[in-house]
Parts: sequence; structure tokens; C-alpha cells
Amino acid sequence: MIVVKVIVMLAIALLAALLGTWIASDSGYVVVGFKGWEIATTVWAAVTALLIFVVVAYFVVKLLNLMLLRNAKVANWFSTKRSLSSRRQTLKAIEEETNGNTVEAIRLLVAAGQQSPDPILHFLRASELAERIGARDKAIELRKDAANLGDQELRAYRRLNDAMELLNQKDKRLGQRALRRLLEDHPRCAPALLALIRECQDVEDWVGALEYLDVLSRLSFIADEEIYELLISSWIGRIRQADPLSVANVWHAVPRKLKHAPNVFVAYIDKLREKGDVNKAAHELERSLKRSWETQNVLMYGIVESDAEKQLNTAKQWLTEHGDDPNLHLTVGRLLRRNGQLDNARHHLERSVSLGGDSSAAVELAELYYESGESRKANDVMVSVRKNLASS
Repeated sequence: MIVVKVIVMLAIALLAALLGTWIASDSGYVVVGFKGWEIATTVWAAVTALLIFVVVAYFVVKLLNLMLLRNAKVANWFSTKRSLSSRRQTLKAIEEETNGNTVEAIRLLVAAGQQSPDPILHFLRASELAERIGARDKAIELRKDAANLGDQELRAYRRLNDAMELLNQKDKRLGQRALRRLLEDHPRCAPALLALIRECQDVEDWVGALEYLDVLSRLSFIADEEIYELLISSWIGRIRQADPLSVANVWHAVPRKLKHAPNVFVAYIDKLREKGDVNKAAHELERSLKRSWETQNVLMYGIVESDAEKQLNTAKQWLTEHGDDPNLHLTVGRLLRRNGQLDNARHHLERSVSLGGDSSAAVELAELYYESGESRKANDVMVSVRKNLASS
């Protein structure tokens, strides 16, 4: 836009120079006729009169506008008319968005914003729609327009917008630094908190992510479900990143409501196994399954290599209540194999497969067939596994 203005100004200057040169070389005269009347004058006088007319007309129009704006009734009439036009365009934009015509909805929202007494919300909504369809440059432009429409109260928004632009560059450190400085002045700036949480998760800074999440969770910026998912992923990362010797302290810091989340609990059990504390892992699994029957924990119990005989007795007791659970039969089969009871293990693995257990049970059964020399049965089972995987 600026380039076009410069080109137009240069063209006007060039034409003025050419006209001035032509007049200077041969000024001539101008004759103006109207209903039998004629006025003859020099070109210079005509040009001067034209310029005076343009200047006077400009100031007359400005004066009329000022007078109209000073008149409350006229000003209210214009304001009401513009507001109604903005409302119609906004409603039409909602209709177009509902019908899936997002581009037209963006155009209408921008037009409505130009008519509205409070245009910022229109530009921000248009920016969200542009972001949704992948028009990132248009979204950034609309956010800038929204920021420029505001007064000094939008300083934080402008700083946030600038920081988000820096985050999109190759070196994200400038954007991260700008967001942190923004939070020093505005600690409840939710978009900045969310952006930093995601940046921390990308670089596996789980401690930082959880600190920012602690603040964000007290604000009504995003849905509780999204907060929950961010907390789950961050605590899983924190547990997996912990030193095996300090995993107990990390687990103690996990909020009570998250300790029962299956993926968080499995990460904790994995860390105990890595530490070599398999007896603790088995005990924690037993307590968890007593409280709530979770598939992941049932399968994990058969993988933890603690006291196999004790685990087997415990798992058999669970069969009285969960005899139709294919995952429990898989776990019992694994524990029986570890105890050397291959015939019984085969029975439970076959039972797991017949109950619709996943491919893990079939693979475990095929291994057992190979070990007992029944290669044909093992091959048949693996063929079935491959067919199931191909069709899923």
C-alpha cells in the first residue's frame, strides 16, 4: 500500500513538472464560456483559481463534517445507521461461517468492524477464523489491525502479538524471552502462559511447564479438559525424566486426582521397574487394581517381574470376579509361563485369544507353541495376527 502511494505521488510530481515547463515555455491563455458569457485569462491565473477552488472546497467539506458531528442528533443518526449495518454484516458472517464459507465470513467481519463502534472484537474473531483455515499471514495482519485500533490499554496485547511473531521465527529464544518479560508485568496473561507451556513441552522442560500450568489452571482461558490433558502429558514427562532415586519425591508431588490417571500411573510403574524396585511396583499395581480395574494396569502386572508365585496367586483370585477379561487371562498366562506351568499357561492364553484379546495374547501363545515344538500351530496363530493387523 505504501509503495502504491509513493508511485502516485511521484507520478503527480512528474506531471506537475512537465505542466510547469510547458506553461513556462508557452503560457497561452484560457477561455471559459457559459451561456453567451466568456472569460479569457492566462493559464497561470486559471491554474491558480483552480487550486484556490480545490483548497476552499476541501475546507468547506471538513467544516460541514465537523458541524454535523457536533450536532448530537445527526451524529446519533449516523452512529445508529453504522451500528445497524455492522450488526447485519455480523449476522451474515455468522451464517456464512455456519455454512462453511469461512473466507466470506472473514470479509464480512472485517466490513462489520469498520462500521462498528467497537471493532476490536470483529477483527479478533476474523483472525481466529483465518488461523483455522491456515491463513496465518492474514491472521497476523488482522491481529495487528485489532491492536492498532485500541488505546494504551492494549499495550499487553500488542506485546503478546509481537512475542508470538518472534516465536514463529527459527530462533525462538527471542519470542520466549519476550513472553517471560510480558508475564513479569502481566502474570495472568493466559495466552502467554499457554504459549510458554507448549514451548516448555517441546523442549521437555516439564518443571517449567508445570509451573506455568499452575497459574493457567486458575484462569478460565481454555476448557478444563484441555488443562487436564496438558497436566497429564506434563506429569508423565516429569516422571519419565526423573532420576530413578528421586522418583518417590516426584510421585509424591503429583496431585491426587492425577495419580489415578492410567498413563500417569503406568509411567510411575515403569520408573519403579527401571529403578529395580519391582516389589514396590507389584504392590502399587495391586492397590490400584483393588481400587479401580484398569486394562493397562492388568497387563502391566503380568510384565512386572516380582515374586512370580505370589503374583500368580493374586491374579488367580482376580479371576473369580473378572473371569471374562481377556487381559487378565493374558496376565495369568504370562505368570504361569514364568512359573514353568506351560500347559496351564497355554490354556489361559488360548482363553484370552478366544475372548477377543489383542495381538499380544496371540504372539505370547505363538511363542509358547514354538517352545513346545508345535511350529504349525504357531505359524497359524501368526498368520491370524497379521490378518488382524492388516484389517485394523
